[in-house]
Amino acid sequence: MGSETQQTHDEHYLRAVTGLGNTRKIVATCDIYSQSGIKLVAAGFHITSELYERLVMHKLLPPIDKALSVENMLNPERILADVLALLDHNDKLRMVGQVVNQGNSYHQIVTDIRLPSPLAFKLTVAKEQFPQIYQHSLLLMVISVYLARCDGKSLHEEEAVAIAALFHDIGLLHIDPRLLEPSHMMTPAERRHLYTHPLTAYLLLSEFPELPKLIANAVLEHHEMMDGSGYPRGLHGEKISRCGQILAVAELAAKAFDSDNPSVPWKKLEVMLKLNSRKYGPGLIGHLNILHTDVAQTSANENEPDRLVEQVKLIARLFDDFNHLADPQCNDPICDFAQTRLAELRLNLIGAGFDPRDPAGLIQMFMDDPGCMAGYEPILGEAIWQFKSLVLEISRQWAEEVEKSAAETDKTEHAWLNEMRLVLSAAELDE
Repeated sequence: MGSETQQTHDEHYLRAVTGLGNTRKIVATCDIYSQSGIKLVAAGFHITSELYERLVMHKLLPPIDKALSVENMLNPERILADVLALLDHNDKLRMVGQVVNQGNSYHQIVTDIRLPSPLAFKLTVAKEQFPQIYQHSLLLMVISVYLARCDGKSLHEEEAVAIAALFHDIGLLHIDPRLLEPSHMMTPAERRHLYTHPLTAYLLLSEFPELPKLIANAVLEHHEMMDGSGYPRGLHGEKISRCGQILAVAELAAKAFDSDNPSVPWKKLEVMLKLNSRKYGPGLIGHLNILHTDVAQTSANENEPDRLVEQVKLIARLFDDFNHLADPQCNDPICDFAQTRLAELRLNLIGAGFDPRDPAGLIQMFMDDPGCMAGYEPILGEAIWQFKSLVLEISRQWAEEVEKSAAETDKTEHAWLNEMRLVLSAAELDE
């Protein structure tokens, strides 16, 4: 793919840059020429929002994103200040910082980072126009460096992991921001578009040969899972780089470290890890034991017992529907895939104390000992998420077959999948 294609000037990123231009002075860092050799903009010229919108309509030399700077653009010192502020306001991250700072500190790692100016510009766009993406990237950087340190990585590798974490979601700048709103229900087409963001980020980072290749590779792989259930390439096991594995674990751990997301304490993360252990790189999950000091308690809710009972019934129904509607003899790869995943989930649930074939037994336990409910809340929630994840993964890997099956409701080959989707959707509406 050529550099002209990789400029990725979609309407969403265009809107973000023009928004930045309305509050910060953007200037050309060098002369900008048309493809025919005509100088359009001189170095140092102020690029207004209106001029930027006109320039991106043309093929330029150099590409426009490689020729811009903005006042107070992010640099290592400013990034470090943001990292230190994050550590200062988050007790859990402060514990991580204490471990890292016993060796090469965050101060040394971040200040040693050398970002190409175009990437610093893009990161500044993220901070000013998409602050949640930027803050999440800082959080991931702190956790990833900690995991890399625990994994025995060199200073060079820690710096590479730090850069990869900073830019792992930079591809989201080129996606409609509405898709990222928690209240937005994505269509299958929108979800497929979202799945492209690691590839977009990879292409952007690959434009800079001065960066170690492992950075772009790790960014491309940060949603890959060891069992092949990730995206965008569905890689298995050791085909995922160790840095990519570190980012994937950090992405999950961020749910518990985020001070703005207290609904995911260590206990819930621990359950998520137990039910998903085959998805993550060996030896990394244990480093999260630092969260065992998390003593946050969820407040009691008078509706909690009823909600947990409904979750037990929902999980049992999802298993029953599959067993009754799926034909294990039909030699269908989608059915075989689901059967394998659900068998693993059932065994994991039995190991956690819940046999989906005996929902009445667990419900009776809740009635006899209400105090045990708190321990099952994260288990049940994670099991339901596993069903949702299964549906999404099937929709991603067999998109054409799933869409055809959904349209041909008279066919029974994938009736179990249609029923699973309907039951999960109905459960969400009832929440």
